[in-house]
Amino acid sequence: MRRPLPGFVHPELGCVVKVGGSLTRDLEEASRLVGALAALAGSGQRILVVPGGGRPDKAIEAIDRERPLAPDTAHRACALAQDQTGLILADPAIARDTEACTTVGQCLAALDGGRLPILLPSRLILTAEPVEASWDITSDAIGAWVAWLLGAKRYAVLTDVDGVYAAGRIGEPDQLLAEIAAADLAAMGHTSVDACAAAFIAAKGIEAAVLNGRCPERVVDWIERRPCRGTLIRPAP
Repeated sequence: MRRPLPGFVHPELGCVVKVGGSLTRDLEEASRLVGALAALAGSGQRILVVPGGGRPDKAIEAIDRERPLAPDTAHRACALAQDQTGLILADPAIARDTEACTTVGQCLAALDGGRLPILLPSRLILTAEPVEASWDITSDAIGAWVAWLLGAKRYAVLTDVDGVYAAGRIGEPDQLLAEIAAADLAAMGHTSVDACAAAFIAAKGIEAAVLNGRCPERVVDWIERRPCRGTLIRPAP
């Protein structure tokens, strides 16, 4: 493991977890998930949550279908939608011991205080502009970028399905992939993870997973490096 460079902040994050917007359809389920993550943060796990766009993002998509928005308008609006979902996930009505954070410093201070930081990412996104203004880019890719930016060892995409599925033969069910190389996942195109996120994970060598956030126990197992149901994404073939 490389030693921190003198004079530079080393966040020492264990993992970044992207909580998909689909998980906010049922706020009771969202509460159980965020509560489980907050309990881990309280026990010393260095976890950072990046929210998906959720219901606010769906409203923007509906407006775009009715009257197509300029790419930059949609890009900025979707970044702010992640903030709105993050504020909801960090509200005490959802879970205790969480904190909505707009800066890396606030995230690290929350972790040092035993609280779960939920990043409101629009400031980082609209300042650094790491991604194109395109509907092909989702919060999956933003979460992967945040994980790389902060040097997190691992990244998980939490959604409402068990992982990534390979198409079954005609008349047969699709098959859950226990693991897949990031490059192969990117070649599949958009699955339960967007293709841009998969390509980024492959390029940056990030250890990643796709897990069902409706089953918090699986997420806890993955964070604590126990076997769990889901799809593990290998950074290299």
